[in-house]
Amino acid sequence: MPRWIILGIGGIWPLLSAGCAHTWDTLTSQRFRDAPFTTLRHLIQPEDPVVVLLADPPRSGDERASAWQRLGAERFHQCAPEQQVQLWHMLEHDAAREASPWVRLSAIQALGRLPDPRRVGVLITAYHQADGYPEGYLPPTSASPPNSAVHTGTSAGRLPTRVGHDPLSTLSGPRGFPPEWSNAIRCRALEALGQTQSVEAVRFLAAVAGAYPDNAVPGADERDVRLAAIRALSRCRQPEAVDALFHVLKNNTHSTDTALLHRTHEGLVRLTGRDLPPDPQSWQEVLQTGVTLAPEPTWWEEAADKVVQAVRWLR
Repeated sequence: MPRWIILGIGGIWPLLSAGCAHTWDTLTSQRFRDAPFTTLRHLIQPEDPVVVLLADPPRSGDERASAWQRLGAERFHQCAPEQQVQLWHMLEHDAAREASPWVRLSAIQALGRLPDPRRVGVLITAYHQADGYPEGYLPPTSASPPNSAVHTGTSAGRLPTRVGHDPLSTLSGPRGFPPEWSNAIRCRALEALGQTQSVEAVRFLAAVAGAYPDNAVPGADERDVRLAAIRALSRCRQPEAVDALFHVLKNNTHSTDTALLHRTHEGLVRLTGRDLPPDPQSWQEVLQTGVTLAPEPTWWEEAADKVVQAVRWLR
């Protein structure tokens, strides 16, 4: 084997051992074939995310997704005001209307790190548009089978059109993500909402978690989505979050979903610091006497609490 190949493998091996999946994707990408040395340099020392996001012409989807993952609040606030405006418009688009679900997930994750009050509305929009359909598009329903035709005249020799069918649909954006992608986007949006500590976010999370059945939210019937909303509520240090978790516990008293009950009870204990049993009556007394939020636990306190909870549920 030539010496230069051995040296090349020896140089790349630390990268492969550090992050095999990401490194392999990069080394097999088109941009590595086009510019191997530049791509390898950026793999070792990632490029400034702002440079990637504001590049003209736009970079590829995987580069933009990686840039959103690296963009933090400190770097965002270091940008000039006009750059911040441009990045914010890009966030609004990529979180809710981008054709790539991977870019959407990364943009939503970036929103969770930026302390801007506008992010709550953007994240709620991202949740509602997680199905991947463009805004205003109505997918065909069971009442209108895809092969049914409606005669609307033969102007200019046109054939009868199909209900809900747009001949240029493939040119105007995505036409729906698979359910697993939609659920992943919704869960990521809920997780980011939990980081905002906003009362508006708490109200939306409560609706998704099923605290108030009258306020139904699309997608809330998915178990993973509901659990994500409950976990996010557990991170919101607001009295309204305690009330919402109590109603979730009360509404699911006879549920056989142990994971849902466990997450709800865990959230109540985390927010109040009261180690009460998962009994709605006990927690109702806490609400009636006034909610006092416990201090944010440290990482080691959280780890110890998880061990205690695991042992308790295994008994």
